Amino acid sequence: MESIIKKGRIFAFIAASIFLINLFPVSAKNANAVIIDQVIAVVNKTPITLYDFAKFNRQAFEEYEQMQNNASQGIFTSSDSLIMSKTKGVINLLADNILLKQEEERAAIYVSPKQLGGYIKDVAHANNFTENQFFDFLKKRGISKEAYIKRVRAHFIQMELLRKVYGNKMIITQKEMQDYYKKNIEEFRGMPMADLKLIFLAVPRNASKEAKKKIYEKMLKIRKLAINGDTGFSSLARTYSEDPSEKNGGRIGYVYKDKLSPNFSKIAFRLKVGQISRVIKSPFGYTIFKSVGKKMGAFKTFKQVKPEIFSILEKHKTNEYLARLLKRARKNAYIKIKIPV
Repeated sequence: MESIIKKGRIFAFIAASIFLINLFPVSAKNANAVIIDQVIAVVNKTPITLYDFAKFNRQAFEEYEQMQNNASQGIFTSSDSLIMSKTKGVINLLADNILLKQEEERAAIYVSPKQLGGYIKDVAHANNFTENQFFDFLKKRGISKEAYIKRVRAHFIQMELLRKVYGNKMIITQKEMQDYYKKNIEEFRGMPMADLKLIFLAVPRNASKEAKKKIYEKMLKIRKLAINGDTGFSSLARTYSEDPSEKNGGRIGYVYKDKLSPNFSKIAFRLKVGQISRVIKSPFGYTIFKSVGKKMGAFKTFKQVKPEIFSILEKHKTNEYLARLLKRARKNAYIKIKIPV
């Protein structure tokens, strides 16, 4: 069970830590005392300033700042109410972060460097990186080593807090995972395959419009012969196709959708068995496909998708119980928003 938990956390958190971090730096001119002392909200004696707002969501801050500048000049627009709604949303998120931090401090949760190091090592190895390669990967995406470690620690503390408050309710059981697998079995089906034949006519790189037109018209005639059944598709492929598959009567066999270019797969995988596609233009020439067979993707076994299911359920439970915790914390908190929203 422990190995499954570890893998689940790895896959869930690497995605969250890389793609859901939206802390924006404030420009130098806005990071000074001009805005730093302007308190816009208070949460249990902890102030939220315009500086905090700008640091958390720069775009929303700049929209609010522009609206305020316009208002000082007597300019009001139809988007003002939307901006104020967004501002209130940001302030509430900041308030939730403060409440969560206060709950964590009260719980006195400690995360050891050994825990962090082991977790990061597992994340790196699970994604086929050494630790150094992993941090280089993050750096290229604008996430420093220090920032990532800080977020891993915050994730650990948050999960431990929820376990401390809600106990066994945070445990993901084997039965829950199996039930999810059975209920959502279609999510775990492998990719479908299509058995295809093709005929390809190449267009020279420097071909004139007239030459391209002649090749296209030739392909139209070939397609017409194939559809009418005057000549078999395989025979036409052997006679006219300029693809290596012509030796096999144009047959390329069973292929997965992602093995073809999007331009081809979108059309070829919509064909019914026995159906011939329209002429498809590509940078290299003209192609027609014929579908001669289909296979539905096989279902992945429960064992294969168990770590993925764990990650999904952990995310669901985390969101559910985090919302409950914050709702409870808000009932006992003093929250005062000091700007009209």
